[in-house]
Amino acid sequence: MTTPAVEPTGARARQTYYWRVRNARTRHRPESAGQTWHIQPGHPGGAYCDLGHDLDPPAHHTPTLLSRSRPTSRRGDEQQFRGGCLACEWEGPVHHGGGFGDGDNEAVEDAHDHAFPGWRTLPPITTVEDRLAVLQSRSRWAQLTSQYPAGWVDQGAPVVTCRRYRREAHLPPHAGRPRYELRVTRQPRDQGRRPTDQEALF
Repeated sequence: MTTPAVEPTGARARQTYYWRVRNARTRHRPESAGQTWHIQPGHPGGAYCDLGHDLDPPAHHTPTLLSRSRPTSRRGDEQQFRGGCLACEWEGPVHHGGGFGDGDNEAVEDAHDHAFPGWRTLPPITTVEDRLAVLQSRSRWAQLTSQYPAGWVDQGAPVVTCRRYRREAHLPPHAGRPRYELRVTRQPRDQGRRPTDQEALF
């Protein structure tokens, strides 16, 4: 069986091709599968994702993360990431980094810009303690998501939380929380700020 000269596009097609390479169903060596674009393990549609695998694409845009490794002239491989969608063939720009918040965060954000444009304006959970508490409390969850656009919650819109440090990695969905948890920079507070002399004049 012949294979195309170039990889297919779209997260679902790329994942299928990745498994074909791994299972020695192409002209490529199975051990080179990691060099083809595939869904990052643990992310929707990928290996080790406990949300299951649907045969049919979802009815709405669904973000996921694609990754691959590329050989370099230096020691080791270079990791590359890009956002993907399980409902269409959209793919985001390529980001380079080591993962764990470096390169993969930017790609996940691109995918959410595609699936949920405006997600950056969603109300954030501001404390580490509330990350779990809000999700466990029906009333607090309802209060938080009442500020989401109509239909977004049912489509898996992300939970936005304030990050604890600069490159805190975004968390993919899992069975206990079927949506991404995206970490954003905490907005500066104006509490206790006194007006300057110039401001006091107006």
